[in-house]
Amino acid sequence: MSLLIKLQQKSLAQKAMCLDGLVQDKSILFQPSLSEVLNYHNQHIIDGLMSTLDIDASSAKDLFQDGLRWLWYCNHKDSEGLRNIDDPILILDEVWHSFILYTPYYTQFCLTFFGEYLHHMPTLLQANQAKVELNEEQYLAQKKRQLEKVYDLLGKDVFIRWYHLYPKIYNRKSILAMRKK
Repeated sequence: MSLLIKLQQKSLAQKAMCLDGLVQDKSILFQPSLSEVLNYHNQHIIDGLMSTLDIDASSAKDLFQDGLRWLWYCNHKDSEGLRNIDDPILILDEVWHSFILYTPYYTQFCLTFFGEYLHHMPTLLQANQAKVELNEEQYLAQKKRQLEKVYDLLGKDVFIRWYHLYPKIYNRKSILAMRKK
């Protein structure tokens, strides 16, 4: 019997509990492979990156693919608590912002691949306070776990690009300089 038929036979309260369980463990239903996510193409977003940043089409396409990798990583159950965009990968935040501006495409992408809208929130004051409360050893341990998880889930080439190449090409100062006025 399908899930939809089972849901139709339940009371409203039972349906809510069942759906809540699915939302809590959406990874059962919405954990696409990385290759499935990377097959997504949207020229509007690539053009948008080129209209926002002074980059060529090849760079925009590559950055968009890395943005898709980041979204896949953020949806992966094993990356929970290890999703911090900091200086080395600030360009991924730029890509995410650009994608979100195309709300119909971003919404449909998220719903199709992840079953929900992946929200983007700036760091809240409470989170900043928690970071301050971490001692240097704790902060470095958390950072190390994220780097290891990126390496494990996305591979050596992505790790090297994001944490060795991107900081040289797309650092905070250069991103500001690339922004078109």
